[in-house]
Amino acid sequence: MQGPHESHVEALQGAALTATLESISDAVLILGHAWEIRYMNGNAERLTHLVRADVLGRNLWDVFPEAVDGPYYRAYHQAVETNTPVSFEEHYAPLNLWTEIRAYPSEQGLTIYFRDISGRKATEAEIHRLAFYDKLTGLPNRQLLLDRLEHALALGQRGGRPGAALFIDLDNFKSINDTRGHDKGDMLLQLVADRLDDAVRSCDTVARFGGDEFVILLEDLGIDAATSAQEIATKVLQSFHEPFEIDGAQHYSTTSIGVAVFGREPTTVDEVLKRADLAMYHAKAEGRNCVSLFDPGMQARVSARAQLESEMRRALAGDEFVLHYQPLASTDGQIAGAEALIRWQHPLRGMVSPCAFIPLAEETNMILQLGRWVLLQACQLLARWADDTRTATLEMAVNVSPVQFHRPDFVEQVLEVLTLTGARPERLRLELTESLLLKDVESTILKMERLRAVGVSFAVDDFGTGYSSLSYLHRLPLSQLKIDRSFIAGSGQQGHGEAIVRMIAALGKTLNMSLLAEGVETPEQLAFVAAEGCQYYQGYWFSKPLPEHELTALIARS
Repeated sequence: MQGPHESHVEALQGAALTATLESISDAVLILGHAWEIRYMNGNAERLTHLVRADVLGRNLWDVFPEAVDGPYYRAYHQAVETNTPVSFEEHYAPLNLWTEIRAYPSEQGLTIYFRDISGRKATEAEIHRLAFYDKLTGLPNRQLLLDRLEHALALGQRGGRPGAALFIDLDNFKSINDTRGHDKGDMLLQLVADRLDDAVRSCDTVARFGGDEFVILLEDLGIDAATSAQEIATKVLQSFHEPFEIDGAQHYSTTSIGVAVFGREPTTVDEVLKRADLAMYHAKAEGRNCVSLFDPGMQARVSARAQLESEMRRALAGDEFVLHYQPLASTDGQIAGAEALIRWQHPLRGMVSPCAFIPLAEETNMILQLGRWVLLQACQLLARWADDTRTATLEMAVNVSPVQFHRPDFVEQVLEVLTLTGARPERLRLELTESLLLKDVESTILKMERLRAVGVSFAVDDFGTGYSSLSYLHRLPLSQLKIDRSFIAGSGQQGHGEAIVRMIAALGKTLNMSLLAEGVETPEQLAFVAAEGCQYYQGYWFSKPLPEHELTALIARS
């Protein structure tokens, strides 16, 4: 770029200099003291879409009236008044033109060099968009959200302007990807982004956090920030009541929303998002399609869960799990077998019930290792029983988690354990829940048939407490129904428990399945289930769950 000229008069009078100004890449304007345009080169004509013959001698601000009092106007006056060069970038709206400008004052007036930088600005804008905006939805991305949330936290702590973060997760989003394809899933995310944007205030930030997760940053919520945040979250939730139109088909989707409020108290971006995330998972646990406001108890529960998970992993490596066995008795008082029940011998907590750790084991997939260990231990005992005439005919029942059963290699694992232990398959009974049986019925039948072919039998555990379907009962290779303890405990109470037991018993007889009553605790309950045709029972009336050595002693006494 050419430097400033010593004299405007010389620039106008010197033919050689004029030729130079015409040849350079910059656009050039030379102004007199009265802001009159004294010179314009060809590049200035092309860039401004003006003809020099029409503007020479005219006042600059008459030619560009829209610039008066704008950045150009102030910068040029500053240069003249302070006799100091100025440089800046400015967007000229009438031509949608970004220019880089340098203005040099002299005794004769002002010389202005400018060039088109629209291409560079477009590239910078694209780089900024890619860095801070989600490509699919056009919403702010995680990085931009974090920046804005940090700014909002500072305003809240210094200026007492509370806000909130709404963590939003689509319920069962995976189903649309699995059933209709990822392109339809992407369409849904775009429609969700638009709907979220419409549901909040113009001052709020809707960001795509990742996958099917979105975060809404609410600022300036006022004194009752929690109530305001919940009201907005509820509005967002209600916006999902209308179906989404995807390629001509209607798709209904719901969402779970966690709300974390922030204000004057010191906190961090990570902490706010963590709280909102915890609240969202609480909404999921409450049944989805709802709003949950963070409270400190959630953090305590999550910390306790994390501690329990850590201790469980240590317990798996440290042989802290043991089996107890609930004897299965026939209604004539003979021991027919036992059900293997896992217990946790915690070094500090003592004996921990499976109700406290099995759900977590299923969530973390530790149930796969636990389940195989239970099956292996139970089959080892079953193999030992086969060597004793007193126990050779006893059966071993083992509960199977849905997570275990639906693994592709479940059948192979069972067959491997039977081979390793030498246990007799015809003495092994696997107990399955109704919910397990109803998922992917065809695959379930194939797995059960393969194991039944070698002698393994199956029972439905806690029958009647889930979604009982006659269609699956007559198709699946089941040999036993276990009547849930809640119906046994309810017998004699206005007839409800007894009526259900009678119906289940009649169903079992019709389908040629044996019946086992759980939770028998009184002689009256035993007499009732025996009269209804139950061949087997288990419960405290006969025996509580026992460690192996006590079970062996009980069998010997029997």
